[in-house]
Amino acid sequence: MIKDFSGDDSAWADFLISKAALILASVILFAALFQLAAGFKDLEAQEQLDFLARDFKTAVDKAGAGSFQEGYQEGYQEGYQEGYQVENQVGNPLRNQEELSFHFDENEVFLASPFGENIEICVSGEYVHLKAKYDEKSFSAVRPFAFMVLPFNEYILREKLNTKFGAEGSESSPLTADSHKIKAFLQVSGTEEMVFNAGENISIKKELIYVKDNEEVSAFGCVLVYQ
Repeated sequence: MIKDFSGDDSAWADFLISKAALILASVILFAALFQLAAGFKDLEAQEQLDFLARDFKTAVDKAGAGSFQEGYQEGYQEGYQEGYQVENQVGNPLRNQEELSFHFDENEVFLASPFGENIEICVSGEYVHLKAKYDEKSFSAVRPFAFMVLPFNEYILREKLNTKFGAEGSESSPLTADSHKIKAFLQVSGTEEMVFNAGENISIKKELIYVKDNEEVSAFGCVLVYQ
C-alpha cells in the first residue's frame, strides 16, 4: 500500500531526508572508491620507481663487484676495504673493466611507468636518487651503493687526482700519498649529486687507482658513473 503524503508534512520531510541521506551515502561511497583507485595507481607508480632505482643500483654494484679482464688476475690477492675493492700487487698488472652502458629507456618498467622521461636521476658517491612527478604528485626512490661511486668520467678523476696529489693515479703515474687520504679525498669529491638524463645512455665503469708505497705498487678500484 502506497503511503499518502498529501496531508502529512512530517512524512514528506522524512522521505526527503531519507533520499538525501541515500544520495549522500552514494556520493561518499563513490568518492571513497575513486580515492582507493587513485591510491592503487600511486602505489603502483611508487613501486615502479623503486624498481628502477633498485635496477640501476644493481648494475652499479655488479660493476663494483665484478672481476677484471680475464688473463690479468693471476698474481693478485683481492680484498675489500671501506667500500673499495682492493687488489694487492704481487705479480702481473690488472686492467680496468670495459665501459658498461645502462639505458633506462630500454627497461619495460620504465616504458610502462606514468613518468615517461620526466624522471630526474641523481647520482652521488653513496646513492642513486630518482625523482619524478605524476598527476601533480611527487615520487622519490633512493638506493645506496655497495661500493664507492664517483659521478664523473675517468678524465675528471685523473685531473682531480693530479691537481690534489701531483699524479694521475694511473699505472704509469701512481700516487705516492697515504691511501687513506686518497680515499677520503675521493669520498668528498663524490658527495655532490650529478643529474643524469633518463633518455640518454649512462656509462658505468670500474676504474683502478694505483698507489706506490716505497717500492710496492698496489691498486684499488672505484666505480665511475657518468653521461
